[in-house]
Amino acid sequence: MSATGVWRFTAFDHPRFLQCFAGLALLVLGRAYLRARADDQAVWGALREALPPALRVLRDFFPFFLGLLFYETLHDLTPEVRPEVVDAHLIAIDRALFGVDVSQWMGRFASPLLTHVMVDCYMTYFIAPGMLASVLYWRGERAHFREYMVSLCVVTLLGYGGYLLVPAVGPYVYQAELFPARLPGGEYTHFFIAQLDSLKGVARDCFPSMHTAHTTVVLAFAWRYTRRLFWAYLPVALGLYVSTVYLRMHYVVDVFAGLGVSAAAVYLGPRLERWWQAAPLLEAGEPVTVKAQPGS
Repeated sequence: MSATGVWRFTAFDHPRFLQCFAGLALLVLGRAYLRARADDQAVWGALREALPPALRVLRDFFPFFLGLLFYETLHDLTPEVRPEVVDAHLIAIDRALFGVDVSQWMGRFASPLLTHVMVDCYMTYFIAPGMLASVLYWRGERAHFREYMVSLCVVTLLGYGGYLLVPAVGPYVYQAELFPARLPGGEYTHFFIAQLDSLKGVARDCFPSMHTAHTTVVLAFAWRYTRRLFWAYLPVALGLYVSTVYLRMHYVVDVFAGLGVSAAAVYLGPRLERWWQAAPLLEAGEPVTVKAQPGS
């Protein structure tokens, strides 16, 4: 819900998260139904048995859905709460580190092909977190799934705090005079950039880079639990980091901040989940032995 009281998804690809979860719920429903039918249950009986596991998928993914709603609220709320922006300070940090405005400097390498690749990498942000969660859930690794989801929620909350504490709109908006022309590309990339144009100057959602933060959490948990997926996604993730600056969405310092909050979330998430699971036993006075997961 926006500050105006209108329910909507302002980010045109955020529903991709929900499509991942809905697809997983349908797969779980189908698998449970086929298993029930294999046990010679009637059609309606099999459906009744299959429905609860599918509904549990929606319940288990609900916290991340709330995170998306919070973003949609902040999108319109941050300009009201923090009308001023601090982009000038972020630009000063980038210039102190690199001596140039990095987004503008990268423009010398721009080409239609490179822009297409960068947009493709950038867009995986809307798919990869939900895909990894779905893989862990489908494989029955519920403890790993919960630790991953808690870490995603932690990094999301940290990121939203950054939006409020360090309100910034990014190079594409704040330094518009440096970019008189769009990046070269075909109809596909121009559609993507047109969507960004429609949001110009609205959200203060630059620092930290949540594309960087969520992607890093995905990589960290893929490394722990499914190495093949880690190696498959790593080149795309590295491309995504570069794309945030190439596409003029972020300053480099935003990317560094995204790496920082993701490190905090990867550390805190599993520990918060294990504490939550152990809390009822501690209240009952029962001994608790919590096994740490690999790499946590």
